[in-house]
Amino acid sequence: MICRTFSKTAMLAVALAVALPSPANASEEWGYEHGTEQWGHLDPAYAGCSTGLQQSPIDVIRANTVHKPLPNLRFHYASSATVDVANLGHTIQGIPPGTANTLRIGSKVYTLAQFHFHTPSENFLDGEQYPLEMHLVHKAADNSLAVVGVFFDEGAANPQLQKAIDATPDEEGEHGSAPAFHLNALIPSGPIYRFSGSLTTPPCSEGVAWHVASVRKTASLAQLTAFAERFSGHEFPGGNRRPVQARHGRRVYTDH
Repeated sequence: MICRTFSKTAMLAVALAVALPSPANASEEWGYEHGTEQWGHLDPAYAGCSTGLQQSPIDVIRANTVHKPLPNLRFHYASSATVDVANLGHTIQGIPPGTANTLRIGSKVYTLAQFHFHTPSENFLDGEQYPLEMHLVHKAADNSLAVVGVFFDEGAANPQLQKAIDATPDEEGEHGSAPAFHLNALIPSGPIYRFSGSLTTPPCSEGVAWHVASVRKTASLAQLTAFAERFSGHEFPGGNRRPVQARHGRRVYTDH
């Protein structure tokens, strides 16, 4: 697998994976400091992290994808909104207001519940890892989830990413506010690869409809470093990312 390298000042070894909150009755708090392999043994509710057969993230190998007609992804995000930005300790999470920001897949409608970041990326594309990945987490009326993964590569500064960085509190558990945040600027472009997967943090619940965008967005070196510096050190020896999981025969689909 290829991991992109950057200047020494960047120290990009981290990837933000956003998931839904862990069960309140967990007997032991999960984290990244001792690796992710032990998650399934911390609490019975986390057993799927070890025993699941459709775990995320994965390495999307484009040459092995299955081409078939698929329902379009239709995003309806606000052009401007005030987004709540929370420091969760293990990631930075943005929560949009209300329920108007939606993703329609065929006839099914999902509401954008939150977005978060992993550095470096959790999913790979053709064996290549990127310095940052954003997960757009959507929830339908039946509680099913659809997650869209978007990679960031070094390049031009990203204005919306900067708003999230500026609004992030220093202390874990605190919230900030990002006004005039253009949610529609988060929408990915280009081919999207789809597969059945899971949450990438405990309880690692499966049945999540995953969508990984092939076209990367850009972020400046300073922006990428801001994420990497927050998720490095003793508690994040490999970043805030879960390693790639076994495919177990799963197929990855695309209509391109």
